[in-house]
Amino acid sequence: MKSYEKFISKEEIKKIHDNSLRILEEVGVVIENERALKIFKDAGAEVIESKVKIPAKLVENAIKTVPSSFVLHSTISGDVVLGQESKDRITMANCSRVYISEKGQIHKVSNEDNIRQFKMSETSPICTVSFCEDMPDREGFTKDQIALSTTAMNLRYSSKYAYYSAANTKGLCTEEADYYRLKELELKKHFQGIMQKESPVSMVGANALSPLTYDRSPIDNVLFGLEHNLPIWIAPCAMPMLTAPPSIAGLMSTTNAEVLTGLTLTQLVKPGHPFLYGNVSGSTDMRKIQLAMGSPETALIIYATAGLADLYNLPFRVGGSLSDGKDLDSQAGAESMMTIYATLDTDASFIMHLAGTLGAYNVVSLEKYILDEEIVGMVSRLLKGIRVDEESLRFEEIKKVGPRGAFFYGRTPKIYREEVYLSKLFNKEDASTWQNAGAKSIAAVACEEVEKRIASYKEPELTKEQLDIVGEYLPPMYKEHI
Repeated sequence: MKSYEKFISKEEIKKIHDNSLRILEEVGVVIENERALKIFKDAGAEVIESKVKIPAKLVENAIKTVPSSFVLHSTISGDVVLGQESKDRITMANCSRVYISEKGQIHKVSNEDNIRQFKMSETSPICTVSFCEDMPDREGFTKDQIALSTTAMNLRYSSKYAYYSAANTKGLCTEEADYYRLKELELKKHFQGIMQKESPVSMVGANALSPLTYDRSPIDNVLFGLEHNLPIWIAPCAMPMLTAPPSIAGLMSTTNAEVLTGLTLTQLVKPGHPFLYGNVSGSTDMRKIQLAMGSPETALIIYATAGLADLYNLPFRVGGSLSDGKDLDSQAGAESMMTIYATLDTDASFIMHLAGTLGAYNVVSLEKYILDEEIVGMVSRLLKGIRVDEESLRFEEIKKVGPRGAFFYGRTPKIYREEVYLSKLFNKEDASTWQNAGAKSIAAVACEEVEKRIASYKEPELTKEQLDIVGEYLPPMYKEHI
């Protein structure tokens, strides 16, 4: 039995799929992109102005041509295979370009905050990707540096390859955006010495505009990915009662229709093109009219998304350490434990917010980052379950020690190290020992650990050729070091 079946059956997943097909046929999707409208119209879909009604047969034929897995290439971190049968996984921490919480105070992210976030991910044991966000203060940057400095800095300063990163094309027309998308792709390939067009070095991502809409830029991004052999992922973020129906089944039906629209587009243009299924929707607190990601509904959406991805036999993206809390408190811990458990339990292929998330995606906390790593460790151990075999039953040892004996003798056996998760930071001391040592809170411990981690960052060694490749796109203040 798959993990999602604890919450939703395969028959119920099929009902959501059928409802999505009905939505696409009878309601339709608005697509604000002339190139995509023509593709759908030429394929036999009904197109009225910007609304597209897609026949179920068109969608079902598209699902049949999507491969169940795909490879992303890197000479930095090594190739990864994403798919239902693969154990490879891409994991990233939350990288907020909006707010950061430090020692209980929230403030706007600065350039230095971005660099600290980047160093945390580079030194993290749970993140396979480090990612430096666009710098908020770009005074003195050239136009090329505004578009490409993020990619250049990721290549220059990370030993973990960013399988997902993109040029900054905000506010650019389609032609200019495509120019920088291509420059960014060439930069990543040239830096690694991977020049074959058929070798994808990153994914292209797009978010639907719920409900049932795609604006121009995301579709431009998808069409660029199709032209240059880059796998596509699509992940809506809908809110019940606002941008989706009030029920989880209704939300899953509309967001699934949105994802299937993107999937169908990719297969109409290029049958067999790789695709990753995604959904990062949450709940809505209608008392505050706020997105609520730290909710049981978010966890259920993660499981339903895993079920739909299983139906289509596709790799998928969900979840992370999602919390609506604003401080390093019980709320943040409880919500993150719930969403991390669901994320890891479903064995997601791509996780973008695995550590440090507060404030429903908009706030990052480096202290919480540290504690989320502990939660990931605990949940990973929990999901391994209990080993029961001749060695783990330990009959001969029990017989030797006997009643009132002690099992604490000799060297620590290998099986103990394999079976027992030992937290690095959570306090396991006797209460009086802890109090006599100063009664240091877990928040204070995490704060100290953040500074140790950032101080431990080491820049990767690059060749002169690699430094020359990225040099012109690095702003002067970040050209030599960060």
